[in-house]
Amino acid sequence: MGFDDLFGNKRIKHILTGYLKNDILPLSMIFSGPGSSDLLGFARGLAMALNCSEDKGDFCGECRNCTEASHDGFPDLRVLHPDGQFYKKEQIMFLVEDNYRKPMKGKRKISILTEAHRMNVNSANAFLKVLEEPSLTNVFILLTDNLTGLLPTIKSRCQILKFSPLSRREIREYLVREGNDAETARLKSYLSQSNMESVLTVNFDDYMKKRAEILGVLVSLLQNRGVESILLDLFNRSRSREKFLDYFREMLNLLSLMLRDIMVLSIDPDNQNIINVDYKENLMTLSKYITIDKTLFLIRKMEYLMRDIQRNLNTKVLILEFIKSYSGKDEVYDV
Repeated sequence: MGFDDLFGNKRIKHILTGYLKNDILPLSMIFSGPGSSDLLGFARGLAMALNCSEDKGDFCGECRNCTEASHDGFPDLRVLHPDGQFYKKEQIMFLVEDNYRKPMKGKRKISILTEAHRMNVNSANAFLKVLEEPSLTNVFILLTDNLTGLLPTIKSRCQILKFSPLSRREIREYLVREGNDAETARLKSYLSQSNMESVLTVNFDDYMKKRAEILGVLVSLLQNRGVESILLDLFNRSRSREKFLDYFREMLNLLSLMLRDIMVLSIDPDNQNIINVDYKENLMTLSKYITIDKTLFLIRKMEYLMRDIQRNLNTKVLILEFIKSYSGKDEVYDV
């Protein structure tokens, strides 16, 4: 086991192994790229390689240090996540205070910050203290799919590695290797928006139930039935912004894939290259309620809304823009 077992981004593997073999690893790094590039997997692999008992500039995945690190049980590896919408200053101050403590078990102490762009001004300024006064035994790895969201002063003090997205083919190959049948692997690679972390963590049975629910949403929107209920449900979900955005992002992805299939079937009803093969008859029926031009418009609109999620737009704005896309009205329901 080692970096070769991680999928994609051969250039990044070459850079990291070069750092390790030549003992020139930067103390602070930013891994930037889309979710499909498995940033956390690479960061964890680097942490394992730094403390692997084999000490060969890679990780074996079998020694005690590697095994503990792979299950978040290694005392010198921390994976931090935002506490709510942002990182709290207290989370970062802990890193500042811990910066000069020596590793407990390994050679290096590694701190991985997921969604690092979600540091607000206070927490980001606190983190700068770590970067300005680095300890030679500590390594910080910031993960982000939104590099512009990080302060320039943080970016200037870190080595930035830009990751490329994994292809669906690479994800399918991985899933087949892990024991999934070819059809399940194909569905997972599409339905997870080619996000490796999502592929690995999502319960597929639950996901299929959600997909059935989203098909019902699409039916209501295209047939203009029960739209008030959809709107009310979205507003109820928006009371918890973080949970709403997770649901909304997943819904937009699934709707985009279904709309894509509707467009394909509108052109060629016998086309075998649709994603939602098991919903073919349902989608054929829905194709009667929408033109190809409108379908293309909605696919683009779902992409714009996905972009707007990254821009942290107000949830009410996102919801109303979503409903307006399907209703074609400038004014929608007042909830």
